[in-house]
Amino acid sequence: MNTLLPTRRRLSLGLALASVLTGVGAFTASAASAATVPAPIPITSPSCPANLRLGEADGCVTQLQLELNQTGAHLAVDGQFGSGTDTAVRDFQAAHSLDVDGIVGRATKAAIDTAAAAASGTVDLRTQCGDLQKGATGACTKTLQSMLNTFNAGRLTVDGQFGPATDTAVRNFQAAHALTIDGIVGTAVKNALYGSKPTPLPSGPIDSTKVLNAAKSYLGVPYVWGGGHSLRGEGPGPSLGTCDGYTGSIQPCPADTTVGMDCSGLVRAAFWFGAGIDLANGGDTSEQTLDKHLTPITEAQRRPGDVEYFGSAAHNTVHVVLYAGTDPATGADMMYEAKETGTNVHYVGLRTGGYWYRVTA
Repeated sequence: MNTLLPTRRRLSLGLALASVLTGVGAFTASAASAATVPAPIPITSPSCPANLRLGEADGCVTQLQLELNQTGAHLAVDGQFGSGTDTAVRDFQAAHSLDVDGIVGRATKAAIDTAAAAASGTVDLRTQCGDLQKGATGACTKTLQSMLNTFNAGRLTVDGQFGPATDTAVRNFQAAHALTIDGIVGTAVKNALYGSKPTPLPSGPIDSTKVLNAAKSYLGVPYVWGGGHSLRGEGPGPSLGTCDGYTGSIQPCPADTTVGMDCSGLVRAAFWFGAGIDLANGGDTSEQTLDKHLTPITEAQRRPGDVEYFGSAAHNTVHVVLYAGTDPATGADMMYEAKETGTNVHYVGLRTGGYWYRVTA
């Protein structure tokens, strides 16, 4: 539905495991070979125990040893929490005003991560960062933001603060790579960030296939009143909405606690990520109809990628859908739509009777 609102809007050690094993002074040829060392697991990962301590043997300890070496320790990286690692942990704790108990709990993990990040100056989300989500701060988030910008998932300030804009960019990246759209940067998102090739935003003549594919990527995202309108500076894509002007039947209003998009937010994201055009810079449906990229057409002239607005007049509208064309399986005309609170973005049969426009570059 229409939203009548103003328009505004963690660490790579820089070393492969094998090079660490051969480059750390305390490691000798008699020590464990790289092939027998457990693969590193971020120490803040849910896969690691809440407390790492003497006797632990796994990839969490491998990562711990790597990071301790970055901060000045000289450990054999073998994934074994022995007396040497225990001493290194205690030395680190003493130097950083932590409880000196040799137990790597939440506070010690965070301090080690931060110190290793500062020492290395680089970040690898896969090996030194746990899952990231809204509220995260620091070097891991800075790296994430930089990478999301490279993928044009958002227009982020690289400040190390995982706020609403970063959350929206993560969801855009997840949508574009057919991942669960939840705003959480876990293993699948990290692998996609490192394993995919960034491409620039489209420009020039509009390719309706790209626009429709962008809309399709958001299927299942909740409808949220005001979602997708950069109300907090997020940029195009799923975001928290607003309860201003909300008249939906679901009470209390869920818009300011739910991430998603409304009808014009969906159309905005489709054309931004599919054509590089930001319709009305996040404006509502009526404002979109006044955008210079829109040309009125008749219903008979419609073709896939055109937009249909519903309302009392051509520039006084309350809803918009994106025409998807004829479904080859059913022969029915279809559309992409964010309909109302309590539903998700869906692909359904076309409704007609509205005002039609074609978007051109």
